[in-house]
Amino acid sequence: MTTVPQDRARLQAALDNLTDALENHMEACLARSGEADVAVQAAYTALRHAAAQYDDLLFELRDEVTPWEFPEGPHVDIEYEDSDAEPAAVGVFVRRDYDISEAGELLRAGREAYGEIYPADPEEAAVADVTHAGRALYQLLHAYGVDGLDLRAEGSGLQPRGGTVWVQELAEGDTETLVNEPFGVIDDDMLIYRLDEVVEVDEER
Repeated sequence: MTTVPQDRARLQAALDNLTDALENHMEACLARSGEADVAVQAAYTALRHAAAQYDDLLFELRDEVTPWEFPEGPHVDIEYEDSDAEPAAVGVFVRRDYDISEAGELLRAGREAYGEIYPADPEEAAVADVTHAGRALYQLLHAYGVDGLDLRAEGSGLQPRGGTVWVQELAEGDTETLVNEPFGVIDDDMLIYRLDEVVEVDEER
């Protein structure tokens, strides 16, 4: 099996991201301020993300795997001031940011996703349906979900920039806002748990 230059470049970029994430994780661990250090949590998440992307790409291009497993990232439980408090309902708010680094690749990936959903349709139907970035993202999310999109991001013309997950207690009536005002109920005072991930992008790559 011959490795084409484009595949080698993609693997090298994924490896560079992984080694950078390893360095950052080590530095964060050496400088940690306690058991729930936010910088260590963010570095762990970035390392897990980079390792999973390298592993996935290696399998996609060469049918090879790494010896790593990818357990869930560490969680930090922030205790309520009232230790007896138990929330009746919680909301989980997720944001993930991406640069569109290659618009053509994003369209290609969106059309492939269309083909996954409608395998009986001809290729021309996918081309006609996915004509811009928004439609490509719609089809990717439709086919693979949010987590599936994240796993396929770099191979779909997207450059991950990071994300954040918030878990907060919902007040009475907040659950009724899910459709009309889903993020209008966000309240720092109701926050139970938060995990941030920031991906530093090397602009020269």
